Amino acid sequence: MKNAFLSTLGGCLLSLAAQAQWVNQPISFTTGLGTTYLDAVDANTAWCSGQPGGPTFLAPQVARTTNGGQTWTVSSPPIPAGAEQAITALSAPDASNAWITLIDNSAPGVIMHTSDGGQTWTTQSSATVYASTRSYPDLIHMFSPAEGITIGDALSPQAPLEMYRTIDGGTTWTPLLNSPTTERNEYPVQTPPTVVGNHIWFATSTGRVFHSPDKGATWTVASVDPNLTNATTVVFRDAQNGLLVAADDQSTAHQLFRTTDGGITWAAVPYSGPLHGLGLSAVPGTGLYVSAGVDVGNSDQGSSYSRDNGQTWVSIETTLEHYVTEFVSANAGWSASISLTSPVTGANRFGGTLLANRTDAALQASLTVSPNPAVGGRFALRAASSAGNRTATVRVLDGTGRLVQQRAWNSATPLDLDLSQQPAGLYVLEVQSANGTARQKVVVQ
Repeated sequence: MKNAFLSTLGGCLLSLAAQAQWVNQPISFTTGLGTTYLDAVDANTAWCSGQPGGPTFLAPQVARTTNGGQTWTVSSPPIPAGAEQAITALSAPDASNAWITLIDNSAPGVIMHTSDGGQTWTTQSSATVYASTRSYPDLIHMFSPAEGITIGDALSPQAPLEMYRTIDGGTTWTPLLNSPTTERNEYPVQTPPTVVGNHIWFATSTGRVFHSPDKGATWTVASVDPNLTNATTVVFRDAQNGLLVAADDQSTAHQLFRTTDGGITWAAVPYSGPLHGLGLSAVPGTGLYVSAGVDVGNSDQGSSYSRDNGQTWVSIETTLEHYVTEFVSANAGWSASISLTSPVTGANRFGGTLLANRTDAALQASLTVSPNPAVGGRFALRAASSAGNRTATVRVLDGTGRLVQQRAWNSATPLDLDLSQQPAGLYVLEVQSANGTARQKVVVQ
């Protein structure tokens, strides 16, 4: 009875420790609004939009934090009387300036801007920008408070996408007339574009990726897979290396594609571990990727990370709902928190050390596992006294990258581990301390 109680308690503690990497931050949107688009500026500042979660129209709102999410200030962009506008994109280059695009089923598209942190909003679209009632702005990205681009659906089959650039903060938006023509039923997927320096990429509904190396002035397009119709997110960690995920809304067997030449060519990735289908993001300064998802009836909630360019995915947690995600460093990032089955909304903030890319060299050199191979699955992890006294978290991962056990550890004493209930095979021990990460492999027989 005692062992059963301790086992249950241990499982609860492991779940809490995993979720502690992410903390949900409620936002006082109007009841009925769920968080959708998000743009993180730095470790303290982020913006996100609130949208209706059902068929009843509610005016959208925008929220901003400047203190790491301790508090969020909500503002309401002015919606004309009788209009039923919805936010389709959000971009914020700093704490004062943000841009949103909106659609209305019976009116032209709209661009709005705030320069005072959301206290006031002004309309920047005009009779020549998203002027058609068929206009549907999908994306907006501001490279700075002055330079940006917005992209919308083609107005007719196989016509170019609607693209407009600004170099004066949106005072004027100039149509781009030399963008590639579209394929039939092609439109941008409505997750944010990915940007590295002057480069910008976005994926489309027909399995193609548009790329501009010069802030949207010129574009090329490449096919990821001609049969791909469910691309959800594309993200680059540098100007050459990127991943694209295509979500399966019936299961968690998502497709993953990789490029190493800036998006010119793409190859399918036969990955292992829990890849989620929506909130793909790169972690600056690390080379890591994070995936996250929403349960749309396929149990895709949770998040994971990859250290090997998408080949292997390791679970972070399996309970939180994530949509758009963005990291500003290895220990700071946000995701839009939206659920189809519960009223949980707001933002999730990542604040853990799990994604730290640096190695704790002293700890790495001092670690030993014995016995190894571990017959019966029982063994001990030790650190030599030369490494000093470390307070660390030990994560045990199986060969697919799945988290099977997590323990707190003081390196001054051996840590006894029991994998007797796990299948035989190779396991990796990730030891995370304040100084970085160390790893050891163990074979369970």
